[in-house]
Amino acid sequence: MTSAYLDFVEELFVYLNEGKDNKIIIRKLNTAQIEFATMKAFEQSIPTENNKLKIVFLDKLTTLIDKELELLYRQMEYPKFFINIESEWKSPICVNPEEIKLIDIMELACGFFYLIDGFQRIDNKELHLIDVTRLFEKMLNTNLGDIYKKEEAVIKRKPTKITEFLDRLKAAIIQKSKDEGYWQA
Repeated sequence: MTSAYLDFVEELFVYLNEGKDNKIIIRKLNTAQIEFATMKAFEQSIPTENNKLKIVFLDKLTTLIDKELELLYRQMEYPKFFINIESEWKSPICVNPEEIKLIDIMELACGFFYLIDGFQRIDNKELHLIDVTRLFEKMLNTNLGDIYKKEEAVIKRKPTKITEFLDRLKAAIIQKSKDEGYWQA
Protein backbone atom coordinates (compact mmCIF):
# COMPACT_ATOMS: atom_id res chain seq x y z
CA MET A 1 0.00 0.00 0.00
CA THR A 2 2.80 2.40 0.95
CA SER A 3 4.65 1.64 -2.26
CA ALA A 4 1.57 2.31 -4.41
CA TYR A 5 0.98 5.58 -2.55
CA LEU A 6 4.59 6.74 -3.05
CA ASP A 7 4.49 5.77 -6.74
CA PHE A 8 1.30 7.78 -7.22
CA VAL A 9 2.75 10.82 -5.43
CA GLU A 10 5.92 10.67 -7.54
CA GLU A 11 3.95 10.44 -10.78
CA LEU A 12 1.64 13.23 -9.62
CA PHE A 13 4.59 15.57 -9.02
CA VAL A 14 6.11 14.72 -12.40
CA TYR A 15 2.77 15.45 -14.07
CA LEU A 16 2.32 18.73 -12.18
CA ASN A 17 5.85 19.90 -13.00
CA GLU A 18 5.45 19.11 -16.69
CA GLY A 19 1.89 20.42 -17.03
CA LYS A 20 1.37 23.65 -18.95
CA ASP A 21 -2.41 24.16 -19.00
CA ASN A 22 -3.76 24.88 -15.52
CA LYS A 23 -7.35 24.22 -16.59
CA ILE A 24 -6.49 20.66 -17.65
CA ILE A 25 -4.42 20.07 -14.51
CA ILE A 26 -7.26 21.30 -12.28
CA ARG A 27 -9.77 19.07 -14.07
CA LYS A 28 -7.54 16.00 -13.70
CA LEU A 29 -6.91 16.74 -10.03
CA ASN A 30 -10.63 17.21 -9.43
CA THR A 31 -11.37 13.92 -11.20
CA ALA A 32 -8.72 12.08 -9.16
CA GLN A 33 -10.08 13.60 -5.97
CA ILE A 34 -13.60 12.43 -6.80
CA GLU A 35 -12.33 8.92 -7.59
CA PHE A 36 -10.40 8.67 -4.32
CA ALA A 37 -13.32 10.08 -2.33
CA THR A 38 -15.61 7.48 -3.94
CA MET A 39 -13.16 4.67 -3.07
CA LYS A 40 -12.95 5.94 0.48
CA ALA A 41 -16.74 6.05 0.82
CA PHE A 42 -16.95 2.48 -0.48
CA GLU A 43 -14.26 1.28 1.96
CA GLN A 44 -16.04 3.02 4.84
CA SER A 45 -19.37 1.44 3.92
CA ILE A 46 -17.96 -2.03 4.58
CA PRO A 47 -15.81 -1.64 7.70
CA THR A 48 -13.16 -4.31 8.11
CA GLU A 49 -9.70 -4.43 9.64
CA ASN A 50 -8.11 -4.65 6.18
CA ASN A 51 -9.65 -1.48 4.79
CA LYS A 52 -8.59 0.83 7.66
CA LEU A 53 -5.17 1.21 6.08
CA LYS A 54 -6.77 1.84 2.69
CA ILE A 55 -8.90 4.61 4.21
CA VAL A 56 -5.83 6.23 5.77
CA PHE A 57 -4.01 6.27 2.42
CA LEU A 58 -7.10 7.51 0.59
CA ASP A 59 -7.31 10.35 3.14
CA LYS A 60 -3.66 11.15 2.50
CA LEU A 61 -4.25 11.22 -1.26
CA THR A 62 -7.30 13.47 -1.09
CA THR A 63 -5.47 15.82 1.30
CA LEU A 64 -2.47 15.93 -1.04
CA ILE A 65 -4.70 16.73 -4.00
CA ASP A 66 -6.43 19.47 -1.96
CA LYS A 67 -3.06 21.02 -1.14
CA GLU A 68 -1.86 20.82 -4.75
CA LEU A 69 -5.10 22.44 -5.96
CA GLU A 70 -4.68 25.18 -3.37
CA LEU A 71 -1.10 25.75 -4.49
CA LEU A 72 -2.22 25.90 -8.12
CA TYR A 73 -4.93 28.46 -7.31
CA ARG A 74 -2.39 30.58 -5.40
CA GLN A 75 0.02 30.33 -8.32
CA MET A 76 -2.69 31.62 -10.64
CA GLU A 77 -3.70 34.39 -8.23
CA TYR A 78 -0.15 35.53 -7.37
CA PRO A 79 2.04 34.51 -10.32
CA LYS A 80 4.94 36.81 -9.43
CA PHE A 81 5.70 34.73 -6.34
CA PHE A 82 6.05 31.61 -8.48
CA ILE A 83 8.27 32.97 -11.23
CA ASN A 84 11.30 30.74 -11.25
CA ILE A 85 14.47 32.74 -11.75
CA GLU A 86 17.42 30.43 -11.99
CA SER A 87 19.59 31.51 -9.09
CA GLU A 88 22.55 29.67 -10.58
CA TRP A 89 22.37 31.58 -13.86
CA LYS A 90 25.08 34.16 -14.14
CA SER A 91 25.46 36.51 -17.05
CA PRO A 92 28.72 36.17 -18.97
CA ILE A 93 28.82 39.97 -19.29
CA CYS A 94 30.28 42.42 -16.81
CA VAL A 95 30.91 46.15 -16.84
CA ASN A 96 34.38 47.59 -17.41
CA PRO A 97 34.35 50.32 -14.73
CA GLU A 98 37.02 52.30 -16.59
CA GLU A 99 34.70 52.69 -19.60
CA ILE A 100 31.20 52.49 -18.18
CA LYS A 101 30.05 54.00 -14.89
CA LEU A 102 27.08 52.87 -12.81
CA ILE A 103 25.33 56.12 -13.70
CA ASP A 104 25.57 55.05 -17.36
CA ILE A 105 23.79 51.78 -16.58
CA MET A 106 21.20 53.75 -14.63
CA GLU A 107 20.73 56.00 -17.67
CA LEU A 108 19.85 52.91 -19.71
CA ALA A 109 17.52 51.55 -17.03
CA CYS A 110 15.75 54.92 -16.77
CA GLY A 111 15.35 55.07 -20.55
CA PHE A 112 13.74 51.62 -20.57
CA PHE A 113 11.55 52.47 -17.60
CA TYR A 114 10.37 55.84 -18.92
CA LEU A 115 9.32 54.19 -22.17
CA ILE A 116 6.24 52.97 -20.27
CA ASP A 117 4.27 51.65 -23.24
CA GLY A 118 7.26 49.77 -24.61
CA PHE A 119 7.78 47.34 -21.74
CA GLN A 120 5.61 45.50 -19.24
CA ARG A 121 5.88 42.87 -16.56
CA ILE A 122 5.28 39.26 -17.54
CA ASP A 123 2.46 39.05 -14.98
CA ASN A 124 0.81 42.23 -16.37
CA LYS A 125 1.28 44.08 -13.09
CA GLU A 126 2.58 47.63 -12.93
CA LEU A 127 6.21 47.97 -13.99
CA HIS A 128 8.46 49.66 -11.41
CA LEU A 129 11.93 51.12 -11.76
CA ILE A 130 13.26 48.43 -9.42
CA ASP A 131 12.09 45.74 -11.89
CA VAL A 132 14.12 47.29 -14.70
CA THR A 133 17.21 48.04 -12.62
CA ARG A 134 17.35 44.49 -11.20
CA LEU A 135 17.33 43.19 -14.76
CA PHE A 136 20.33 45.36 -15.67
CA GLU A 137 22.11 44.38 -12.46
CA LYS A 138 21.66 40.67 -13.19
CA MET A 139 22.53 41.04 -16.86
CA LEU A 140 25.71 43.05 -16.18
CA ASN A 141 26.81 41.42 -12.91
CA THR A 142 26.75 44.69 -11.03
CA ASN A 143 25.00 46.42 -8.16
CA LEU A 144 23.54 49.85 -8.78
CA GLY A 145 23.12 50.63 -5.09
CA ASP A 146 20.47 53.23 -4.25
CA ILE A 147 18.61 53.33 -7.55
CA TYR A 148 16.46 56.31 -6.61
CA LYS A 149 19.52 58.48 -5.89
CA LYS A 150 21.06 57.30 -9.15
CA GLU A 151 17.82 58.04 -11.02
CA GLU A 152 17.84 61.54 -9.55
CA ALA A 153 21.47 61.95 -10.62
CA VAL A 154 20.54 60.95 -14.18
CA ILE A 155 17.62 63.36 -14.53
CA LYS A 156 19.45 66.23 -12.81
CA ARG A 157 22.34 66.19 -15.29
CA LYS A 158 23.03 69.23 -17.43
CA PRO A 159 21.04 69.19 -20.69
CA THR A 160 24.17 68.48 -22.72
CA LYS A 161 25.05 65.46 -20.57
CA ILE A 162 21.60 64.06 -19.69
CA THR A 163 21.85 61.24 -22.26
CA GLU A 164 25.63 61.08 -22.50
CA PHE A 165 25.84 57.28 -22.45
CA LEU A 166 22.93 56.82 -24.84
CA ASP A 167 24.67 59.28 -27.17
CA ARG A 168 27.84 57.14 -26.97
CA LEU A 169 25.79 54.04 -27.82
CA LYS A 170 24.20 55.83 -30.77
CA ALA A 171 27.62 56.97 -31.99
CA ALA A 172 28.99 53.42 -31.70
CA ILE A 173 26.12 52.02 -33.81
CA ILE A 174 26.53 54.74 -36.42
CA GLN A 175 30.30 54.08 -36.57
CA LYS A 176 29.71 50.34 -37.06
CA SER A 177 27.23 51.12 -39.83
CA LYS A 178 29.80 53.37 -41.50
CA ASP A 179 32.56 50.74 -41.09
CA GLU A 180 30.35 48.13 -42.76
CA GLY A 181 29.43 50.50 -45.59
CA TYR A 182 25.72 50.86 -44.76
CA TRP A 183 25.75 54.46 -43.54
CA GLN A 184 24.31 57.01 -45.91
CA ALA A 185 24.03 60.54 -44.56
